[in-house]
Amino acid sequence: MMSDSSSGNVPSWLLKAKVMTPELVRDYLQRSSLLRKIESGLERRLTVLQAPAGFGKTTVLADVARRKQAEGVLVGWLSLDEDDTPSVVGNCLASAFEHASLDLTETQDLDAWSSSPSVHQIGMLARAIELHSAPCLLILDEVDRLPPRSVELVDRLIKLGPGNLRVAVAFRSNPGLDLATHVLNGSGSVVSTEQFRFSGADIARFFCGELSRRELIAVEERTAGWPVAVMVHRNVRASEAAGSAADTERLTSNYVAVRLLRYLPAEIRTDLMDLAVFDWIDADLVDEVLGSSDARLRVARQSALDGLLLPMDRRGAVRRLHPLVRDYCTDLLALENPVRKRGLHKRIAQAMAQRGHLMPACRHATAAGDSQLAGEFIETAGVFQMWLRGGPSRLLAMGRFLTPQVTALFPRCALLRSVVLRLKLRVDEARAQYASVSRATGDFSRDRDGGDADALAVDRIFTQAVLAGGSGQLLGGEFDKMRTAGGPDAASPVRDQGRHTLLCASHFERASFGESRRSGILARASFNDEMRYGNVFVNIHLGMSAMAQGRVREATEHYAAARQGTKRYLSSDPCLAVWVDAVKIELDLERNRRKAIRQRTLTGLAALRGAWTSVYAVPAAVSAELMSMQYGQESAIQLLTRALDDARPARDESLSRYLAGLLAFYLVEGGRPDQAARLWRDHALPDEAAALLDLERQPWRTMEAISCARIRLLADRGEFAAGEALAQSLCRVASERGLIRTLFRGLALAMLVAQRAGEPDRVQELLVEYLRRVREVDYVRPLARYGAVSRTALTRLLDTAPGPAIREAAESVLSHLGGTTNTGTVFSARERWVLAEVGRGRRNGEIATLLKISEGGVRYHLRNIYRKTGVTRRRDLVTKAPSLGVPV
Repeated sequence: MMSDSSSGNVPSWLLKAKVMTPELVRDYLQRSSLLRKIESGLERRLTVLQAPAGFGKTTVLADVARRKQAEGVLVGWLSLDEDDTPSVVGNCLASAFEHASLDLTETQDLDAWSSSPSVHQIGMLARAIELHSAPCLLILDEVDRLPPRSVELVDRLIKLGPGNLRVAVAFRSNPGLDLATHVLNGSGSVVSTEQFRFSGADIARFFCGELSRRELIAVEERTAGWPVAVMVHRNVRASEAAGSAADTERLTSNYVAVRLLRYLPAEIRTDLMDLAVFDWIDADLVDEVLGSSDARLRVARQSALDGLLLPMDRRGAVRRLHPLVRDYCTDLLALENPVRKRGLHKRIAQAMAQRGHLMPACRHATAAGDSQLAGEFIETAGVFQMWLRGGPSRLLAMGRFLTPQVTALFPRCALLRSVVLRLKLRVDEARAQYASVSRATGDFSRDRDGGDADALAVDRIFTQAVLAGGSGQLLGGEFDKMRTAGGPDAASPVRDQGRHTLLCASHFERASFGESRRSGILARASFNDEMRYGNVFVNIHLGMSAMAQGRVREATEHYAAARQGTKRYLSSDPCLAVWVDAVKIELDLERNRRKAIRQRTLTGLAALRGAWTSVYAVPAAVSAELMSMQYGQESAIQLLTRALDDARPARDESLSRYLAGLLAFYLVEGGRPDQAARLWRDHALPDEAAALLDLERQPWRTMEAISCARIRLLADRGEFAAGEALAQSLCRVASERGLIRTLFRGLALAMLVAQRAGEPDRVQELLVEYLRRVREVDYVRPLARYGAVSRTALTRLLDTAPGPAIREAAESVLSHLGGTTNTGTVFSARERWVLAEVGRGRRNGEIATLLKISEGGVRYHLRNIYRKTGVTRRRDLVTKAPSLGVPV
């Protein structure tokens, strides 16, 4: 039995404060899901609320107390602290229930209560509760502040209390209560930190919907749902709106110091300051940096901060300190022991670099005041290698570590600065930086002492590509130099990765698709698992090569791989997301898949400013075509005009020519040929076929854009012979280079020229050529663009009774374009045969045997027939067949 010699007397004013249910804080946010969780737990003997300071345990319990009182439950409240000895606890418990109107006189004279041992007090209280018989709820707040003997007393009350008593306790960390027994036998429940944490929706409600999406994300990330931190942010926002000064960080730091860390022992406080220097707390990393073997113990000692040690993986093996707690502790360490703080940063930087975490390594090296160490990390990683891993976004992010000292010591870091400046469209500075590196390295003939000649060669050529707006200018000699750097027979994975990747893009731009594909396959084979951007980059180029050649399935597979890689690893890269989306839409456009592209939009074109021509080209063209389809030519013209203006700071001649060609095309289509002619002159676009069709000095997309625009302009001017000749030349070059996409566009434009020239027979001739090819590649968008011309030509062709193959293709295309013949709905020859046999009552197997096709083929044709007729049942087809002109 316990004994207690301490006085149990508590001043009346303090006793009243301890047993009064706290008032709800101003602007308290009631969260129904949290209340339901707690109230459902109150059906059991014990409910535990465990979370660090500032998570609203007291406020939520006060709300629960009021709700239970409204239901007629007798509720006793007791706020505890470190001075509450067992006798004080006994007296306070009696006062709490007396305040709640529990009749204690039946069990003991109240004057004698304070002189009784604490265990007897608890027994008498339990007897009074039992005699009350109705439900009673006892709420004990801040139990962790109790001395150990008082904790034992509370534990006894929980275990031996009468059946009509429910107990709710709140603490930061368990002070020694036997919770396991209650949880395991089902008589207890635990509400932990995660249930108290504010969700994004909670934060939005707490701010009364006044936050923008960006502001909401910022508050959510900065506070990690810690209610007190959210409250501070809102109070500061209100103060700023009222014109009074407030400091979020200062107010939060004060709270951390006073409420969160005040009671921590010195040993734990020291550990916490050390752990705060880490970006994330992984036991192996901590032990390596601190030269210890007890990192897990160090973390376990922070149990009072469990809810502020945020898990970074599903198992919770890796954690991070809440940002606001971490900031406070690192500032405190910098004040108390700056030398230790710098040393920790340096050791963490080295450990991060060894693990391949470049960004954190450079950040810690900078925090340690060692910019040279950051330069060594960047040089080791390599400009091109970083691009393969994370793309332009990664390079831009690394730019902040490129101090003048770093770029002076490390030539490859200076090349990275040139790339970063170009990506920011500071073109003159980028070129000046490149020239400076060239002078310092003897025209890139030597790296710094201890450097890597192969890596310097790769980074130089990559930088040249970025400065030029693409790798198309780098075929031939530049790659030969890279191949021989460090010796012609020397093995170099870095050199191979650079050569194959850049050649894949270079050959693609020049329409050398076979070479591009070979280089792309070799590049992917040379990549490791971390080169995720490189894999996406190569897959997109392989997909675009397949698209240009009409290999639809292959293009689809490469695009799917690129999309998967982007979503899984690079979802935060806005440029890549737009590019991947654009190439998929482009393929749907070529096939005129109206359902797939209906109401599609492509946003984020501005994110591509400064990108390579091959990256920018597809989104620009797709955006213009979608705008034209949905809102008319004028919308496309406005979009391309803005794009052309935005491209000027990059001073990329190839990109400007490409955009000017697209814009000229839409100007003519929109009935503004004079403006198109002025644009042509302003950008010095060529008039002669040789220059227009040149694939040695310009990418194939630029060649296609300006050639199609020129044909369209000539047709509008009535220069039909010149237009016909240029269209023929475009088709010839496209055929020679396997540019099926371009060939279809050339044939459609040639049909338009012939129609304008009054040559219907020539139109038919060109249409037949188109139909022969479209049977293999369903690129019908060029015909859909000139729908009136195409439908007239197709109908006229069908009237001439062409051969079965051409007729089937013509009927299919006409149906695809929404056209009809005088027999009503247009069916292919095979569809008409299938429909006739269905009308005669034959089953799929019989039809397959009769027509010598598979049953799958019969089902395929039936699906097309259902789609065209709008019926969904076989018997309806039998009824409808005669009205469709199909004999049965």
